[in-house]
Amino acid sequence: MFLDNILNVPICQPIKKSYEHWHEFMEENIEFWLPDSEWHTKTHCARVLLLALLIGHQKNLSDKEMDALGMAAVFHDSRRLDDGIDKGHGGRAAVYYKEYCRDHDLPYDEQTYYITYYHDQDDSLGLSEIAKSLCLSDRAVLLYQIFKDADALDRFRLGPNALNVNYLRTEEAHGLVDLAKALLRKSSETNV
Repeated sequence: MFLDNILNVPICQPIKKSYEHWHEFMEENIEFWLPDSEWHTKTHCARVLLLALLIGHQKNLSDKEMDALGMAAVFHDSRRLDDGIDKGHGGRAAVYYKEYCRDHDLPYDEQTYYITYYHDQDDSLGLSEIAKSLCLSDRAVLLYQIFKDADALDRFRLGPNALNVNYLRTEEAHGLVDLAKALLRKSSETNV
């Protein structure tokens, strides 16, 4: 696994087992519609997974909330049609997640569905839809913000100036900018 050295860094120790679980789940089970993508690969999802779990741990999330972030990370770009903006790929991925849970008798989580569904939309729409849902708690907003930050932190793969840190939503994400750059360097070195 390309992140072996990174996972041994002290900051990653608390989330190492969870990361390994979700990474293995993705590698063995999740089908990507755009397997030859330049930007939206399983490696991208692996970095988002690590960053989401790190932020979640720093926010003291429950195991269930951490699982919601893990599941969202491994599904979020699985239904892309192209490497452009592709608005709607989040919705397609959320449907895939829901169907996958049903077909494989796995627990379905509404928060994961919403995070995945709206991760490719403007925050005003995502937050508005979460607020309208009667089955989601205020914690769903926090999970959405964490996930959006984790995905944004991996924008360095698009270029050195692709991330505007002023748009990060959580204080913890601001503290992970250098790690996000290191993750990208590490994955580039191993050609994964």
